[in-house]
Amino acid sequence: MAQIGLQLYTIKEETAKDFFGTLRRVAEIGYDGVEFAGYFGASAADLKQLLTEIKLQAAGSHVGTKILQESLDEAIDYAKTIDCPALVCPGFKVEGEHTFHEIAALFNRSAESCKNAGLKFLYHLHGHEFTQYGDKTGMDILLEETDPQLVGWEPDIYWVEHAGADAVSFVQKYGDRCWYIHLKDAKDRIDWHDVEIGDGVINTIGVIKAAEPFSPAWYIVEQEAFDRPEMDSIAISLQNVRRLIAN
Repeated sequence: MAQIGLQLYTIKEETAKDFFGTLRRVAEIGYDGVEFAGYFGASAADLKQLLTEIKLQAAGSHVGTKILQESLDEAIDYAKTIDCPALVCPGFKVEGEHTFHEIAALFNRSAESCKNAGLKFLYHLHGHEFTQYGDKTGMDILLEETDPQLVGWEPDIYWVEHAGADAVSFVQKYGDRCWYIHLKDAKDRIDWHDVEIGDGVINTIGVIKAAEPFSPAWYIVEQEAFDRPEMDSIAISLQNVRRLIAN
């Protein structure tokens, strides 16, 4: 059964103020793990000790293209120390169709290095991948030019839907490469204001049903705008996701 993690960018102000204290609170709420968005100067050894103590898993770590290009070995070493199974690229700046060809090559190289170190490599979809370039989209280019054995997807279902694509259909079609699923919800499709997972208009239960045959390792919760205290929101999302998975 897939585990449920929290993308720590959700509570970035809290982690910036008290990284370790915030991780303790996330563990107390009941998440199985977290996906890192930076380490706030913590040593890998100290972070590993804390995660072991509070029984919180490292689900993955978001690393940008600059790290992939300039300091991938260091990122891999840190991830291995904290028993983090995957590095995830959270996005990239698009300058045109050529960007997608260049990024596909970068992902293949990065993923090969990760595989050699015993890690997985994933890309977090943001929506701009569905931009049309001639007879192909950026997503088509990434799918065609990345090695399916090396490069996995972490579709953010909010951004997939925001781009005008259907998240359920995407997972049904490419579920064998959707190793993680990013869950995010919206109050409506007008201003796309974030709400707790399962309380908005995104067909989260449909995505979970579509993903189930492919056995994703993690469902990752993320939220970027709030109508209540952030820690209350992540607790609500966790309970809702558990309910949706059970159903």
